Amino acid sequence: MTDTEPDDSSKSIDYDSASKVYDQLRSGNPEMMHEVLKGASIPDGGVVLDIGCGTCNNTLLFMKASRTRVVGIDLSRGMLNKACEKGPAPHLIQSSADRLPFKTCSFDFAYMTEVLHHVRDFRATIASAGRALRNHGQLCVVTQSHEQIDKRITSRFFPSTAGIDKSRYPSIKEIEGTMLDNHFVKVRNDTHEFATEDLGAEYLETIEQRAYSMLHMISEKEFQEGLARLREVIHSDEPLIYTPRYTFVWGIKGDLVGGVGTEVYSIAQQIS
Repeated sequence: MTDTEPDDSSKSIDYDSASKVYDQLRSGNPEMMHEVLKGASIPDGGVVLDIGCGTCNNTLLFMKASRTRVVGIDLSRGMLNKACEKGPAPHLIQSSADRLPFKTCSFDFAYMTEVLHHVRDFRATIASAGRALRNHGQLCVVTQSHEQIDKRITSRFFPSTAGIDKSRYPSIKEIEGTMLDNHFVKVRNDTHEFATEDLGAEYLETIEQRAYSMLHMISEKEFQEGLARLREVIHSDEPLIYTPRYTFVWGIKGDLVGGVGTEVYSIAQQIS
């Protein structure tokens, strides 16, 4: 779930370093992938692209449930190497999301889960996904609206993270507008609430390890103060309840005149 430019410190962290502990703190999201699969329209024998696949937690869930051919791309070699350690993996390529290294009209379905806030240029990323899709191919962008960001538990204990992430996450209107500008039709968005969680020791460890990228972008003072408040709540009798909410933005690539292109970007490096 990462695709970052190494010199863009305002948007990202060092995911090659993060990959060493990523899977200890972050896992795939079956509920999220269930909704992606439920909305996807993939022909028999279709080819799917996971943009910003990270260590392939969600990619493997998608493959298991759909039995489709999936290609994963991510800029972090460390993340992709971790994915390869999990056994049979999808076809993996090291590449930037805004310059996908595929011929035009290569994929039937493409998705990205919590990726757009990590990329250098979200408009170029959506445009690149559009080029990679076949006519009538479908794109799904899973993200959070600014209102959903405000309702996070992290926004309660680390208030400046809300503003930081609202500057990183494009608005839903911006995503939809960019899809329309790139010849997508039937653009729409759905909001989904996932199972309510009673957060405890496992969540605390995730925060202590700064497993969420925006925690690397606040001051040490704010982090330590928020962490102390979080520990106090978790170690008390007060329940810490959170209902994850996400927005799914969908679009279908409209008919374009012209044949299949041949442009391939040299930035790509095959991993598996």
